[in-house]
Amino acid sequence: MKLAAFVVLLLLQPYSAESQGATTCSGLRLNFPAPSTGECLTAWDNQKGEVKEYPGDFDGFKNEAKIYRCPARNKRVIISNGIPDHQVTLQNKKGPCVINWAVEIPLNPTIATSRTEVPIRGMLAMALNGIPAYGPQESDSNNAVEGDDGVQGARFWYGHAGPNSAWHIHNPQMGEETVTATTLLGYAMDGFPIYGPLDDNSVSNLDPCNGIENSDGSYQYHVRAIDQVDGDLDYCNGSNPENNWNYILGCYSGTTAGSQVFDSTAYNLDTTDCVEEGTPTASPTQSPISQGTRPNIIVMQPDDLQFFDEWTRPPNNPTTSAKTINFPVAGLPNIDSLRLNGLQMKEAYTASPVCGTSRYSTLTGKYPSRSGMVRQHAQENSNGDPALVTIPTTKLVDLDGINDCTKENIAVQFTNNGYRTGMIGKWHLSKIKDDEYTYAAAVGRVKQCGFSTVEGLYIENLASEGGFNNYSDGTFSHNMEWITYEAVQFINSQDEKPFFLYFNPTVPHSSNDVGDALTKFTCQDTANGKLGFDPVIKGMTEQYGNCADYRESIYNRADTEDDYGPIWLDDSVGAIITALEDKGVLDNTIFLFQLDHGMETKEALYENGLRIPQFIHYPAKYSSGSTFDKPVSTIDIGATMLDFAGITPNYELDGVSWKDVSDDEDLETWWENSRCLFFELEQDRAVRCGCYKYLSIFEQTNTVSTTYKRGTQKELSNDLKNLFDLCDGTTDYVTDPTNNKEAQSVLNSDVDKGTELEAMMECHDTRTHYSSDPDFSACNLSPAPSPDLDTSSPSNTPSSSPSAALSNAPSSSSPSAAPSAEASDGPSFGPSYVPSFGPSYGPSRAPSDADDMNCIENNNSKFFARTRGDEKKYKCKQLRKKNDKKKQKMCKMTEIASDGTKPAKDVCPVTCDICNCGEIANAKFYFKTNPGGIQQKNKTCGWLEKYFERKPEKAQEICNMETPDFDIIKPLASEACRITCDTCLV
Repeated sequence: MKLAAFVVLLLLQPYSAESQGATTCSGLRLNFPAPSTGECLTAWDNQKGEVKEYPGDFDGFKNEAKIYRCPARNKRVIISNGIPDHQVTLQNKKGPCVINWAVEIPLNPTIATSRTEVPIRGMLAMALNGIPAYGPQESDSNNAVEGDDGVQGARFWYGHAGPNSAWHIHNPQMGEETVTATTLLGYAMDGFPIYGPLDDNSVSNLDPCNGIENSDGSYQYHVRAIDQVDGDLDYCNGSNPENNWNYILGCYSGTTAGSQVFDSTAYNLDTTDCVEEGTPTASPTQSPISQGTRPNIIVMQPDDLQFFDEWTRPPNNPTTSAKTINFPVAGLPNIDSLRLNGLQMKEAYTASPVCGTSRYSTLTGKYPSRSGMVRQHAQENSNGDPALVTIPTTKLVDLDGINDCTKENIAVQFTNNGYRTGMIGKWHLSKIKDDEYTYAAAVGRVKQCGFSTVEGLYIENLASEGGFNNYSDGTFSHNMEWITYEAVQFINSQDEKPFFLYFNPTVPHSSNDVGDALTKFTCQDTANGKLGFDPVIKGMTEQYGNCADYRESIYNRADTEDDYGPIWLDDSVGAIITALEDKGVLDNTIFLFQLDHGMETKEALYENGLRIPQFIHYPAKYSSGSTFDKPVSTIDIGATMLDFAGITPNYELDGVSWKDVSDDEDLETWWENSRCLFFELEQDRAVRCGCYKYLSIFEQTNTVSTTYKRGTQKELSNDLKNLFDLCDGTTDYVTDPTNNKEAQSVLNSDVDKGTELEAMMECHDTRTHYSSDPDFSACNLSPAPSPDLDTSSPSNTPSSSPSAALSNAPSSSSPSAAPSAEASDGPSFGPSYVPSFGPSYGPSRAPSDADDMNCIENNNSKFFARTRGDEKKYKCKQLRKKNDKKKQKMCKMTEIASDGTKPAKDVCPVTCDICNCGEIANAKFYFKTNPGGIQQKNKTCGWLEKYFERKPEKAQEICNMETPDFDIIKPLASEACRITCDTCLV
């Protein structure tokens, strides 16, 4: 493949580091000169000191950078145009120019017999955004990282243009504003990865090159924070090759002999070997699985299938003595073959119990409240209340800066990493107007979201004739033969790439009767018009000779009408298995079968709506009869499947890979005792941690909360706040059909557990809230101490990292890593998680002597702080998440930023504890909306302040309410909103 170029080729020969290393520190100048230069941002010339925002100030210049794995040649190739992708402060009189970088480094580097010198000025690494990192010295021999010249305060944070116009980086953060020990920053020219800095207690573990060997034998570098380097020392360190200014590297541990820099305008990428990789976000991973051995992956998600007792479903609802739909007498042999011959998840959940929102979590690995469409809708309509998670608000579209369609889903990740991808069946994730629908337009819409093949497409639910204008026009219905035929065709493609198939049968959804579909329509009646032939499918229609006779066999095998859909579906599974066997790829295919949600309390956050069967057939990994009895979620599917494929996604996921959990006793214990799963629908939320589940109902009305409505119908507890012990005092999930643990809340008898889980809910709400940037830090319970786990200083460092002693669980930010415990500077999940507002919520804050004042603080107000010598701005809510030591340090700072931004003590006086009386505008409280207490509300102090402006008497009544006769955990308005309610002296 010839890459698109910015300029005509000026340079054909590669630059090489052959024999350029040194065994002593000599101040090596330049060993990788830059390739040809293209167009320049000349509008920036002579603007030294100016701050330029990306992309608005870049005059149409955009960063272009891609990283490829080439396993046959053992090369990693980084191709970029050299344009930075972030804010820059101009250090000299030159702006950036297009530089045609094509950099080859070892894909699987090895430690050399001796260390060699890195260049003092030249290129020593490539950042993930395609910008080279240079040595720590400027051309005038001054320290480039901590020098006194240039723009004060910029410290070359984001680099500058050199004499050859190449934009480059000196600062160890390598162009990233926020880094941790798990942040992958780029690759050294010897091929080893470079991560963010270790903390001060662990940095001594680094070798002279800034490297460390992991427990799995792999090796990686960690940059040093600026205050971990003594820039006043001389650059060279005696007769050794390492240097003293080791901000990024102290030396090379590997060899750069095979590394080369080419001009990208003439570089030919071998597409038979090289596949693009997603930009890694955190944690070292295993070496990529070669394309020839990567598994095929099928995720199959039928619509509205029952959770049969034979599959270990939750207990019955109190109003249901027996199932209305039973397991077919004829059996479901093909689905059961997946269950019995692989791994059965005994406690699998959907993140949201309706079809569209469940599918969103499956494809993205994220909670539905993170959807760009959900966030935009909430910003326009929610007034601070929880975001509305429904099928209409949760689509796979690019909105609010979140690229759910074109980037943040697993189909895109598979496509970008050498997989062919297919979507067949029901979609339900694109917004399309009734009068604009055509089958071709719908296919095009789905293909935009990462699928190379889209066939057998049902863009929405089926409906009665005319219900969706041009879509469900009465000419077609369910057609399992059609979509199964298309799935088999996709599997049998001559393309030898591994594949990912998202297969979504429409049956047995009741929006169009399955019996009518079998009798009133033919196999040729499809959403794409008449086929013109009967699909011949081995294992399904082939043995019957024609479609009509095959459909007659379904009637003959069914005992009731409810059996039609499951039998039809099971035959489809059998045909897929047969196609995989015939192609010889069954053993190398992960076949994951799951429901989209439960049916007994569909559209509600009870177990019979959330729990789903989930079976994984993969002989290469899981033996027959394997089970896992810990909670997993649809958000975990993306992380796990990408993990199996050896792909690191270039976006953040909520899910965690369970690929190896059954092989790791410590991880399995963590999964059982510490991990929390969250559930969302409408404005209701729930969380399960261990055996306990906490359910928060936004409003006790049938029109606002389907969960409340189902609770009334099924005689389940539907208070505003509910706590359930799903294990009934034991350590095992209750499966007795007659013992539904959601019939009665135990909140009154276990207040501490309720407080603990509500804090988890608050954590989740904060980190997914539409009013702030998404935060993917996990909200998990602190793990119990274990002889094998050091829990004294938890961090987000992956278990395979050299700083494993800092971690008590692997990181959840990468699919190949396992879940991590809450970081030490994350929120504390006791009463101190949010400021205390009185005895009913936590201990009152003692009045401060610093100021005799009352103050209101806003979560999103920004303050200035200089940390490690660098200028940063934080929000008050971020300050509250810091550990006590860091919080106190920031609250003592007094420096004001050059733009006038004040320090924390002035912006966040409540968090810094300097108010005699304070409140947080986003603090929540509960109140009754009528004397009988039938309806209860969850509101913020900011809302109450506005309510005073409109209805002061009503607002004052809310402030005057005393301790209610219903169970609450949050405070009353008089306690949470002391300034608004004028109760500071009460």
